[in-house]
Amino acid sequence: MNKNNQDIINSKNLFRKWLNGTREIVQDTIFHSRVHKKNNTNIISKRLMFEQNAHSHYFSYRNQKKNLFKDNPVSYIRHDSAYNILKNLQAGKYDPDIFLDLHGLTQYQAQQALAELITTCQKEKFFCAHVMHGYGKNILKKQTPFWLSQHPDIIAFHQAPKFFGSDAAIIVIIEIHS
Repeated sequence: MNKNNQDIINSKNLFRKWLNGTREIVQDTIFHSRVHKKNNTNIISKRLMFEQNAHSHYFSYRNQKKNLFKDNPVSYIRHDSAYNILKNLQAGKYDPDIFLDLHGLTQYQAQQALAELITTCQKEKFFCAHVMHGYGKNILKKQTPFWLSQHPDIIAFHQAPKFFGSDAAIIVIIEIHS
């Protein structure tokens, strides 16, 4: 018998001894049945859709000033009184409570996702959000700050720190209503 073959047999025996006393993993995959939207219309889902649409109407393509956010890094504050919040954002002192990834979405889908993010943040009392728009063709990278600046519940935003995506993401501070 060859020494390599003997080593293989020894390693197999060692492996079997090591696994002695273990049990097989039970597959626990759950299969969901298809839910028809017509049968599942309730007041809660209609209210949530209304809230999301209420937030998404702030986002428009009109009155877009050219080169509004050509600064690098991108930053915005609603009022000068929130300047300390912007400084803390620039220093990376806020950790996001929720993350939104806009990769692969159209502009309309991205607007709807931003509206859903704002609705969720206000409902769950999250004040700091992380929006990843990516690079791509720079369409969402240019539009996202413009859309966020139009919304009255956005207090401030700034380009994300390096460990959160640098210039491919934005950290947003959202006003929470009581």
